[in-house]
Amino acid sequence: MALAAVPLAAVMLVDAAVLIQRATKSDAPKPAASASAHPRTTSSAQAERRTSIARAAAISSLLARRGHAVMHHDKAEWMSTVDPAQRRFRRSQRAVFANLQQVPFASWSYTFEPDQPQIPDRQSQRYGVPSWAPSQFALHYRLRGFDPKPTNLAQFPTFVHRASGWFLASLSDFANEGAKSSLDLWDFGPVAVLRTPSVLVLGHPGGVISMQSLADEVAADIPRVTAVWGRHWARRVVVLAPATQRELGRVVGDFGALGHIAAVATAEVNIGSGKPDPVGDRVGINPNNWSKLSSLGREIVLTHELTHVATRAVTSAATPTWLAEGFADYVGYLGSGVPTTFVAQELRTDVLGGRVPKTLPPDSQFDGASKSLSQAYESAWMACRLIAQKWGQPTLVRFYNAVGRSHENPRIAVANATERVLHLSATAFFAQWRAFLRTELA
Repeated sequence: MALAAVPLAAVMLVDAAVLIQRATKSDAPKPAASASAHPRTTSSAQAERRTSIARAAAISSLLARRGHAVMHHDKAEWMSTVDPAQRRFRRSQRAVFANLQQVPFASWSYTFEPDQPQIPDRQSQRYGVPSWAPSQFALHYRLRGFDPKPTNLAQFPTFVHRASGWFLASLSDFANEGAKSSLDLWDFGPVAVLRTPSVLVLGHPGGVISMQSLADEVAADIPRVTAVWGRHWARRVVVLAPATQRELGRVVGDFGALGHIAAVATAEVNIGSGKPDPVGDRVGINPNNWSKLSSLGREIVLTHELTHVATRAVTSAATPTWLAEGFADYVGYLGSGVPTTFVAQELRTDVLGGRVPKTLPPDSQFDGASKSLSQAYESAWMACRLIAQKWGQPTLVRFYNAVGRSHENPRIAVANATERVLHLSATAFFAQWRAFLRTELA
């Protein structure tokens, strides 16, 4: 199928990033109890504290057993952590354990904050026994050979205390209240694995996407990204091949419209340190649109998304969307042979009609619902092409790094980079970009 027969899929890619704000705990000492405090009040507080400590120790032991079960393929140990009274939940947990058996985990663990307030207890009252629902809880796992650090899935469990101890009773009690546990491929069915030296594909048996051809295409596109960005990235990629578009949305945490997306790059970016610290880089494939792409379209889409993976470590809050998407499109289309006037056809229509944009698109224009989405991507691509053509491709890479490593807001970061790297003012650069549009799109 010709590239033209795939509207939007190869040229307008929406990228998701899950931002995880690291919680910080105050180190300030707690005020000592007043000497005049009522003895019963003090005794009650001490008893609650002892109960809290015992509960945290018991649940920590339970979670350690779950991690051990995954790493040692011990179904009995896994099921020993699940509430015996929850038959439906036990069935789902038994299925999840079976689903993840082929996944090459290097680690599986959990963290929670025992001293944080729990989620309002309306749902968990139905258990009829003491329960606890931590408000800060996460699953951490690492894929062997591909994840240098664990990726994190926020979860909202309910634990119950029965005569024989504490058990996990639910992961979905609070979904209707906005506390929806994150999911991964194994929550939707058995996971099939295909591994090459540089690519790990996770999908489902009999999936609609050929995992072998997908791995081959990704492996072929990694050098294309490296040729532009350089070797300072992992050059190893995890690709997710879900069975449905809905599954893709749940796995990448994007519940918006994915109908125009062929692939999406995701990561969790810990911003507590004040600089990008991405973990869990993944490229997810939308099965609804993947088959509509020609081989060239797939190459462009994958190279675009792989560029996001390569640049993630220096793509920060200072990086405007136009630069992140424009650079990814620049690498994606580089050497493709697709004419400029075809790639930027929506923008060309505006330019020929005398509607030359006055400035580069703001982040809001890259929203999937924006009526100017096509023009936003095309304008961004043309800006990066201008830098590469006039100052050279290495200068474009230096420009991207200079902006991303800035501690300023995007407007100031771009202005500083144009002065230091391109040796002209931001105003002069925008003027040259507008002239470039008129020349290239005539």
